[in-house]
Formats: sequence, C-alpha cells, structure tokens
Amino acid sequence: MTAVSKLQYGDRFGEEVIKIARGSLSVASSSSEAEVASAKYSRWFNGEDATPEPMATSSRKFRKITANMAVSEVAAATKENLSILGDDASDLFTSKLPAGHKMRRTVRPSLLHGFPYLGTCKFGEVVTERGQDKYAVTQMFIANFDGDLDTADGANFYKPASRDFGQMFYSVHILVDRFGNPLGFDRDRGENGIAFKTKDVTKALYSIASASTGLSIEALQKRAAAKKTAR
Repeated sequence: MTAVSKLQYGDRFGEEVIKIARGSLSVASSSSEAEVASAKYSRWFNGEDATPEPMATSSRKFRKITANMAVSEVAAATKENLSILGDDASDLFTSKLPAGHKMRRTVRPSLLHGFPYLGTCKFGEVVTERGQDKYAVTQMFIANFDGDLDTADGANFYKPASRDFGQMFYSVHILVDRFGNPLGFDRDRGENGIAFKTKDVTKALYSIASASTGLSIEALQKRAAAKKTAR
C-alpha cells in the first residue's frame, strides 16, 4: 500500500457502517434523508462511486463504526478517525516537503453540522506574517467529502456537493491574535481567503510546499524536474 493510499477513508473506517444505512438507525433526521444516506453507503461499499475515497492502512489505529451505534457514537467515532486521517496526511506531506519548510503539525478534526459521518481535519499550518497585534496564518486541511467553500460573512463555510463520501484537500488564510485566537479569514490573500482546494494530492503538495517555503509553485516544479532529469 502506497503512502497516498493511507489517506483513503472508505475502506478504513468501519466495515459494518453499511448496516447503519440498512438497519433501523438513521444517520439523518428524516426518512427521505435516510434513503439518501442508504444510497450513499451502498455506492461507497460497492465501489460504484468514482470519487477517490479515503482508505485504510492499520486496523489497530482506527475505531470501527458498527450498526448498533447511536448517531452521537457515529459522530464521536468519525471524529476520532478524522484525527487519524489528519495524522497520516501530516506525515505524508511533511515527508515530501523540502528541507527547511515551516509547516508545523496541528491535528484538529471537526464534523459537518447535521452529518455525523462527514468532516474535516486540520493537519498543518504556516505562520506567514507576524505583526505586532496579529499574525497571518495559512492552515491546511483534509476532508472526507467533496464540495465548495464560502468565506463570505454569514455564509456556511462548507457547501458539500452531496451526502456522499469524497476527498479534498484545501487551505485557508486566516488572521489570529497574538494568543492564537482566530480573528477571521484573510480575504486579501488567495481567492477570498482560500489558498487552494483540490482532490489532487500532487497539486496539494506543491501548494503546501509553496506556502511553507515561500517559493513559487513554478520554482518547485522546476526543482522537481531537474532532480528527475539528474537521476
């Protein structure tokens, strides 16, 4: 199993979770939503969903989701498993970054409101500017769903494309006070505060490497090409 496959979520966390969708426990709040959830799990486990999904490596590391769990237990297990996913993402990207990079490990999972099986995990951050009263920070995340991000005031930041499992990497620019408390998105940077959003691990790596070294993506790609030619 390759290092990248460690980030695949579907096969990794809870082989019996299909029973939740087929049984009496609903992961949603209504019968119509439960039908959507059931279809989601079916596509996931039968390999019919073309979206690359997070996959497992070590059964010793994760908490399985079983059919007799309450929704709150599913949420708790998902949060634990997202932490593992964040750890593996941090390990993978850190191992590929150039020497002297400034990304620090910060693993912090969170769930989407109303979706106990979907969430994100912050796995790294880079302080890009230090002011007298506030710092500019770029934070990196992995999510077990696909969707859009909205940094507008009053908007829901996460806009899932569906209730299906998926995978994306993204990064945001934020401002924090000198104690580390968030002050809001730094919308003057990136695209309204969004540094990048991609499903592609390689694109995510170059974006993270650029943020953590100060080098442009083009310069990093030239370095990589030169190394490949020299072999």
